[in-house]
Amino acid sequence: MSSKAESYKKNEREMWDQFSRRYTDVVLPEFRQFGRRLIELAAIRSGMWVLDVATGPGEPALTIARRVGPRGLVVGVDFSPTMLRRARARARAIGVRNAQFHEMDAERLTFADLTFDRVVCRFGLMIMPNAERALAEMHRVLVPGGRVALAVWSAQSKVNTLGIVRRSLERHDAFHPPPGAPDFFRFGKAGAMERALRAAGFRHVRSECMTAEWVFNGPEEFWDSMKRGPSLRRALATVSPAVRRAVKADVFRSLAKYERNGRLRIPNEAVLALGIK
Repeated sequence: MSSKAESYKKNEREMWDQFSRRYTDVVLPEFRQFGRRLIELAAIRSGMWVLDVATGPGEPALTIARRVGPRGLVVGVDFSPTMLRRARARARAIGVRNAQFHEMDAERLTFADLTFDRVVCRFGLMIMPNAERALAEMHRVLVPGGRVALAVWSAQSKVNTLGIVRRSLERHDAFHPPPGAPDFFRFGKAGAMERALRAAGFRHVRSECMTAEWVFNGPEEFWDSMKRGPSLRRALATVSPAVRRAVKADVFRSLAKYERNGRLRIPNEAVLALGIK
C-alpha cells in the first residue's frame, strides 16, 4: 500500500468519525432500501454467518442479525471507531445479541479463510483505494458456494445528489481530491463491477441498477445536508468565501429541475452486484 493511500485512509477515517452522527440520523434511512435489496440478492437465511464490510453505524448488519436469528451471527467491520461505537449502541438499544462489530481495514481482513456464508458491502467499496484487494479478501473469507452482494454508486451523471455538487465544484476549480483518493464513481461504468468481481475469483456474476429518490424540503436543506458530508466539507474548507458562495449558487440553479410542489425529489442510481465463490 502506497504512502498516499495510507494517508488518504487516515484522513477519511477522521472525516467519517466526524460525520458519524449525521450519517446515522440522515443517511441510514436514505440507504435502507438498498440494504433490503442486498439481503434479497445474497439470499440470507436463518443460521448463517454474515460479514458486513464498511458497516458504519451497523447497517445493514443489524437488519441482517434479525434475519439470521439466534443461531446465526453477523460481524460488522469498519475503519471508523466512532461509527462502530454507534453500531454497538444501536445493537444494545434494540436488543440484538448476535452481532459483533470490529475496527478493521477491509483490504486486510483478519478472519480465517472460509469463515462466512455471506458477505455484504453497501456503498463502501468505492472509497477503498485498493478495492481489488478488498474483493479478494471477501472471496477468501467466504465458504465455497458463499455469496457476496455489493452496492456501489452508478455513473456520476446518474447519482444526482453527488453529481450536482461535484460538477459545481469542478466548474469553479474547487474539486481537488486528496492524494491517493480513488475515483468515487469508477464502478458505475458499464461492466466495471462485474469485471472486478470476476477478477477476484467470483463466478455467476450479475448486476442490476436500482434508483431511489432523496427528498429535501428545498435547496437550503439540500445544501445543509451535503456540506456536512466529507466530500463537500473538505472542498469548501480549501476555497475562498467568494468561491463558496458561487458554488452554492450554482448548486441551487442545478436543483431547480428537481422541484415538485415545493420539495426536491432527486433520483440516485446504484449498481447492485452479486457473485458466488
